[in-house]
Amino acid sequence: MELSVTYIYDRLPLILLFVTGYILYRVTASAALPEYISARAVHFSRGRADYLLLALMGVAALLSMFIPNAVTVLAMIPVIRKLDDKLEYMTTPLTLSIIYGANIGGMGSLIGSPANLLLIGALDLFDIAGRKSITFFNWFEWALPLVVLMLLLAWFVLRFSLPSNGEAIVHGNKVPLLLPRQRKGFYVFGLFALFWSGVSILVEMFPAYRAYDPLAAMAFCLAFCGYVFGSGMLRLRDLVQGVPKRGVLFLGLLGVLIVLVRILRLDESAAGLFTNILDMLGQSGEGFGVYLITALMVILLTEFLSNTVVSTAFFAVIVHVGASYGLNPLPLMVLVSAASTCAFMTPVATPCNSLAVGEMQGMSLRTMLALGMVLNVFGALLMSVWIWWIVPLVYS
Repeated sequence: MELSVTYIYDRLPLILLFVTGYILYRVTASAALPEYISARAVHFSRGRADYLLLALMGVAALLSMFIPNAVTVLAMIPVIRKLDDKLEYMTTPLTLSIIYGANIGGMGSLIGSPANLLLIGALDLFDIAGRKSITFFNWFEWALPLVVLMLLLAWFVLRFSLPSNGEAIVHGNKVPLLLPRQRKGFYVFGLFALFWSGVSILVEMFPAYRAYDPLAAMAFCLAFCGYVFGSGMLRLRDLVQGVPKRGVLFLGLLGVLIVLVRILRLDESAAGLFTNILDMLGQSGEGFGVYLITALMVILLTEFLSNTVVSTAFFAVIVHVGASYGLNPLPLMVLVSAASTCAFMTPVATPCNSLAVGEMQGMSLRTMLALGMVLNVFGALLMSVWIWWIVPLVYS
């Protein structure tokens, strides 16, 4: 029991990060910040279809770093529907823009994807060295540049879906007015980002501060909740109404799955199969070949299975693969988490894909399949090189 209490206290800052992140998500939705930011993105496009797609992807990625990417898609569907009504032959590019942006943005923040939460749990479960060095801020150090590169790659691929006459779009979009409630929403967003980034920097610069980190996190959480609920931004019942009950149930089932996998030693069997594949392909642990094959396999499986199921299963496999090849499993597990959010080829790959394709009639599945295949291959290559090279430097 003492060990459990000690563990919870030690991990309290991380727990409260996700708690305040959920509250931030509810504030963002209630203040209609996605609609405002999307409207600004449309204004930014200046009448060019390619700029419009880039702006929509950027907005979706930014929002998905702090709110569930499926919620981001739901918030942006009304925006692209309005645009689709005014534009010709733009249904597929518009739909793919929010799919690509939301999926890519999910890996940009520690709280951006359920796979990241599962990653932290798996790192603790398998007692992976260096796991406690992961903070809200230093996740950005390697993830933000990768998100930018992935967005540029996706934008380059997506431009091939534009119609030949798609140079001009609707003109005369007015700059939206910032409402008082939205201004408060941005203030809450700023408080959240400033505190968690600040304490992450303190932990890295002054290791002795780590002893006070849980107390500071508790104080901030109380102050944060006091402002959000005291100012009328949210009511307590808003938190209950926003709980994704099916998602919570699914996370519980995944926990049971992890336990069963370990008891039955299925992870060892899968690791053996995976290493056999690596051996057949002539890969060794000295280069990034293991990373590339891992990324490709995770993305391919995610196209047909739940990304959370795939990431959970692969975390256990990677621990054994790392031991077999003498590799630090932490960067490889980070790669699994990132790759599981970046499957772009099929409507069932991620909740973002399913929601967007289901809501946008006239979406071309053939185009989605073709462009998604290209983006999967080059995206896996980019992620593999970047995480193999940069992540060990951040978490050395």
